[in-house]
Amino acid sequence: MLLNKIQYTPPLQATSYPFNLPWQAHFRELKLTQSVTILTGDNGSGKSTLLNAIAANYNAILMSGASLEDGPEYDNSRALARQLKLTWTYRTKSGFLFRADDFISFIRATRGRIKYAQAQLEHLAPKSLERLPYLNTLAEVHHLYKVDLDTLSHGQAFLALFRARLHANALYLLDEPESPLTPENQLSLLALIHEAVTSGAQFIISTHSPILMAYPDAQLLALGNTLAPIQYDQIEHITFLRSFLDDPQRFVYHLLHD
Repeated sequence: MLLNKIQYTPPLQATSYPFNLPWQAHFRELKLTQSVTILTGDNGSGKSTLLNAIAANYNAILMSGASLEDGPEYDNSRALARQLKLTWTYRTKSGFLFRADDFISFIRATRGRIKYAQAQLEHLAPKSLERLPYLNTLAEVHHLYKVDLDTLSHGQAFLALFRARLHANALYLLDEPESPLTPENQLSLLALIHEAVTSGAQFIISTHSPILMAYPDAQLLALGNTLAPIQYDQIEHITFLRSFLDDPQRFVYHLLHD
């Protein structure tokens, strides 16, 4: 375990977001007991808010390498982060904060670098020294990801990225990483997470995915009126999905005819 405790001190007289989430009224301390912690809850419950605030507290980098200190979109996260105290067994700067929107932007930027380098090489003489920076760009991307990202779907590129970027003794904060993945590829991601955990990595994951929630011995936490441990079979999303899959036509019929 790298990060083992999160403490929260509410600010005085703060009643607006990000300090008006219901679970904050009773939340003061959270002990992380497993290498994988799963945050569950409805949309708007504050899963991403908490995850971003943890990241902002210790200035985690984004998957792209950018800092959370940049950009006004993290102002609320930084405000909540100032009210958190993190306790570490071993403090690491390895790892990153992942958000689905950032992933799409990162893949587009990486593909843009590849296409730009390829375009420049087409206009330079084969033995020109000016080719070196562009060749280095292509070699760097290929060495890191071992595949041609320019030819992969978002889901395939996502898995290639995680295969290349998950390392030992690193803390990864993942916000709905299932977004670009089919259920089968979510299982592949689960296997990659497990491989990293066995080498000392730690994950805190905000997700709606029943597959990711099923990680063995994960610490499952539900955010709602409280922030509290929950069993897999008690998660509202799981029970609803089971009911739907048992008789999908019944749900659809009532939805369209009521």
